[in-house]
Amino acid sequence: MATASLLERARAGDADAIATLLTQALAPQGISVSAERRAYCLELWLKGQPLPDQTSVVAIIRQGIERLHIQSIGVVQIHGSLRDFPDIGWSEEISLLGSLADQNAPTATTDPIMANPINSAPATTAGPEAGVALSAALSRAYETLGLTPGAPVKLVDSIYFRCRAEMLRQGKRDAVAELKAAHHLIKEHLQPEGKPLSAPVVKPAKGPDGVEALPRLLRSRGLDGKARIKESRLQIRLEPGSSRNPNRASATIYTLLAQQDLTALGLDQVSKIEVYGLASPKKIGWKRLVPMPPPASADDTDVLSFKNRYVSALAFPLLLLLGMVMNALPMVNALLFGVKIWFHEFGHAIIAWLAGRRAIPLPIGWTNVGEERSLFVYFGLLFLFSLLFWVGRREELRWPMVLAGVLVGIQFWFTWLMPEARYETLLSFGGIGGELYLCTLLMVSFFFPLPASWRWDLYRYPVVLGAAFTFWGQIGLWQQINRGVAAIPWGSLWGGEANGDMNNLRSAGWSDQQIIHTYTALGNVCLLVLISVYLYVAIRQNRHYLYALTQRWWARG
Repeated sequence: MATASLLERARAGDADAIATLLTQALAPQGISVSAERRAYCLELWLKGQPLPDQTSVVAIIRQGIERLHIQSIGVVQIHGSLRDFPDIGWSEEISLLGSLADQNAPTATTDPIMANPINSAPATTAGPEAGVALSAALSRAYETLGLTPGAPVKLVDSIYFRCRAEMLRQGKRDAVAELKAAHHLIKEHLQPEGKPLSAPVVKPAKGPDGVEALPRLLRSRGLDGKARIKESRLQIRLEPGSSRNPNRASATIYTLLAQQDLTALGLDQVSKIEVYGLASPKKIGWKRLVPMPPPASADDTDVLSFKNRYVSALAFPLLLLLGMVMNALPMVNALLFGVKIWFHEFGHAIIAWLAGRRAIPLPIGWTNVGEERSLFVYFGLLFLFSLLFWVGRREELRWPMVLAGVLVGIQFWFTWLMPEARYETLLSFGGIGGELYLCTLLMVSFFFPLPASWRWDLYRYPVVLGAAFTFWGQIGLWQQINRGVAAIPWGSLWGGEANGDMNNLRSAGWSDQQIIHTYTALGNVCLLVLISVYLYVAIRQNRHYLYALTQRWWARG
């Protein structure tokens, strides 16, 4: 039973008294509690057999301490572990700032002597003392971080992380916990009403710093070793005989860290991991460099982000597959036939524009092309390409710069160096050719950002779908023609069977077989480029995930 003096000591913030009350309350569950007080931070260690249930125990502790109305405690760190295996357990941190603020409201009192004292501790009306205690706790928190009250949230965060990194470099790990508690208290104080802080931080083991918790985590995976941070590198030293397989040990460590909250462990500033296996207490047997697991990225939840791993690896092939399905449906193919015509006519127009000719592509299967070179067209396009290069350089986008440079070179060649006869042939070739290489260029551009004002991040989805629909149509057609199943598409929509792009190519000296082989080869090259770029981007953006898979395989081996 709880005596009056014990309750008074607990309300005054005495750690031993609080631990005694909690032990009495949790005794039916076979849990013992020990406590330590550091300024306005109370740290509790719970031991039980079996492992104390985190959700229910934390709820009981929160309710009990709030009912005690302890005015001088703002943060409680709770660590639960197995009694016989202290390395196995969990940790959670809760804040009592909201409770302190609410103590101005009167509450009902109950009998001070109860069988379950922590759940029925007498409540008091704290009055103005609660506000004074809260103000004092906040003042100490600001003092700890070297800030003046009223500092903005961004400055609080900046100073906290800077001080924390400095303490870690100096090896002052005891001060890190106090910094963290001060930061948490100030952040909740500055948080707007009705918008609580994020869920409590779950840490893998007790201790003021994550590096001290690593040996416990390593032992849970069968590795015995020590860890330290030196110049943004995490150095792990495995004791002799701990692991005779370097690859498996490194893989186990990587897999272990990939499953942890690196920020909660204090490892968010670490750039790489050095793993040493000792052959003897004073001799290094082997060394491995292990990359740090990447932190969670907000890009993976943004479908418009070009760094979204899932969009690159999954959404893009789904768009290509959808374009293929649309081609296989006669009704859809007929309704969207105008999309293919549009790409076809733009294929003609782009050749004409790059050769310095005026051209107007029309979605009715016709492109008006001027016969003479136009300086207006040449310098107009040159200005647009230069603008694309300049904007790409300003926004540090490599793809627009490369694209602009290549187009300027092609434009100069087509306009001033290419013979007239070859231009005429290329103009005829560019219709169906545009349905292949122009669509491939648009689909490849899916992976690369363009200047922000173009909103390519949004429009790339429908553009790629239309390009894929057109591309697969031509790939399938020329594969059939190459096998002899279909005929070359002679004629045109408006000129009849005797006047069309294929007829012009034949008039320029191309044989039927040359036409078939050229378009078939172009389609294969475009398909190869498309697959290569997709694999490159998908592997590059998911390399850490692929590496993690291989490490999990090694760790299980």
